[in-house]
Amino acid sequence: MLNKKTYYLLSFIEGACVMAAELLGAKMLAPYFGSSLYVWATVLAITLGGLACGYFVGGELSYRSKNKLLLFYVMLVASLFLICMPFSSKILLHQLQNQALIPALIFSGTVFLMPPVFMMGMVSPLIIAALSGDEKNAGRIAGSIYAISTVGGILSTFLLGFYIIPEFGLTLPAIVSGILLGIIPAIQIFQQKKFIPLFFFFSILILLAARPNNKLDSDIKIIYNKEGLLGQLLLVDYPIYKHDSLAYYSRILFCNRIIQTTYTPADTATPYLPYIKKIEEQLSYRKTGTRVLLLGLGGGVLANILVNKGFEVDAIEFDARMIAIAKTYYSLNPKVLVTLDDARHYLNACTKLYNVIIFDVFKGEENPNHVLTQESLLKAKRLLDSNGTIVLNGNGYLNGSAGRGMRSIYKTFLRTGFFVLTETTGKEEAYRNALFFATLHPVTLPHENLDTSDALVLQDNFPVLDILNKEANRAWRMGYIQNSIKNFEHRNVPLFE
Repeated sequence: MLNKKTYYLLSFIEGACVMAAELLGAKMLAPYFGSSLYVWATVLAITLGGLACGYFVGGELSYRSKNKLLLFYVMLVASLFLICMPFSSKILLHQLQNQALIPALIFSGTVFLMPPVFMMGMVSPLIIAALSGDEKNAGRIAGSIYAISTVGGILSTFLLGFYIIPEFGLTLPAIVSGILLGIIPAIQIFQQKKFIPLFFFFSILILLAARPNNKLDSDIKIIYNKEGLLGQLLLVDYPIYKHDSLAYYSRILFCNRIIQTTYTPADTATPYLPYIKKIEEQLSYRKTGTRVLLLGLGGGVLANILVNKGFEVDAIEFDARMIAIAKTYYSLNPKVLVTLDDARHYLNACTKLYNVIIFDVFKGEENPNHVLTQESLLKAKRLLDSNGTIVLNGNGYLNGSAGRGMRSIYKTFLRTGFFVLTETTGKEEAYRNALFFATLHPVTLPHENLDTSDALVLQDNFPVLDILNKEANRAWRMGYIQNSIKNFEHRNVPLFE
């Protein structure tokens, strides 16, 4: 029915669409569940599980079925599932917002990601069966098909990750990927005077018409909204009302819908996040010319405050979008020397000496395991002058099982030869930050020594901070789902574009 090159093209498209479904699925989950190790593990498991089931069923059908159009029907159904992903995911996530985080993550991912991946898993065995005229060529053809499919997946990953998703969001790439997957099969079925493809084209028109309207009326002003492999960045001007009238706007930067930076007019009571005020207070005795290494730029509010105090600030940021936001929307002081790099890589390569090193590297509720290990702190210690201070900002959980992660960071500081002062920004652990101020000399100020009996020393060869912090991360994420994400949805701010 088709020549060999067309079958190879179908295999290439199928491989590309598998990776599109995986990447888009992970990004669709991110506003609700983040992009932590648990999310990626779930997405990978569902993708591999769907492919495995598809391979098996496709192999059985290739042996039992004599319908020459079966391959095209399978691809057409897969394309429809892929096109529907942005819409089904939003419906599911809205319905599951009050459920326990991990079961909701697994269930929602399975419902909207498994069907398209399962159907696409059936494609390769069916193509192999269509091309295999005899058993002698079966191995060679199978190898070619899986190789071509894999190449399609590789190219799709690069294109989606570095260009398509950041530029076009999630909904349009899902629809276009589905169209590419289904267009040749639809034509082939239609040529056999079967009119099912008309439903395919009609569905596309309906879903294109149903694309989210980003101009919906909302009192929340969306300034910037971009997807990427490092997460969704959403910048808004959020209205603050007093006595039913607008008082001012707070500019808030979200990473996967968890607050990363806030700034309000200077005459308000709290123009920025409380942990920044704590850092400012602790460093108030430092003189002009203090050399500061800031690992994690965020919106640049802390960097600006330190520069305004006369400090020399080197800021390291891994996400180029963050740097652009800080410069464009938070008026980052040009005196801040910004380097696009991974924090750990910078520590490894740096030879400059600093008076203060600030670890502000938590992204949303996600923990950069490789930056918060004993080996990493030893690198930082090498760059610190004898009277220097290391500051670390983290979640506010210090007690019980939820606080085991932060207590392990504390213990790792102690084992690396630091003396540590602990401060928090409030009493309720769920709504505060915890800060560690580590020095090479004993702390003379009154401070609390944490119980580290169940804590671990974090090391490069045993990256367990995600696991130790899992209870705190779940509570942190659930708090934002209840108090922020639902609020934004009700005020016409979509989960993703």
